[in-house]
Amino acid sequence: MVFLMILLGASPVLFAALIGGVVALVFWRRAPRSALLVLIACAVQFAVTSFGVWLQGWWLPASREAGGTMAHFAQLMGIWGMCGSVLHAVVIGLLVWAAFARRPQARSAPPPLT
Repeated sequence: MVFLMILLGASPVLFAALIGGVVALVFWRRAPRSALLVLIACAVQFAVTSFGVWLQGWWLPASREAGGTMAHFAQLMGIWGMCGSVLHAVVIGLLVWAAFARRPQARSAPPPLT
């Protein structure tokens, strides 16, 4: 039951990552580099969120029932917190890069009419 509640809480992020991947595939021919970057970002986001849901909703409760210590849980969550933050930063970086990939150079303003 805990797993399902955590999965429900993460479902908007998982859904957005799936929709983002579909949108990237739809725009693949128009902007292949941007679409690839968005697709990678959505896949990483989906994987990070799914792993976090599994860790909190299934692994931690099962480990607690098996007699795991709180010190071990705290250490694991600290490590996952840092890794998850770094991976989220990578996702944001990929999305920013995708937004500006292969943009045409700005044209100079036309001369004023006199």
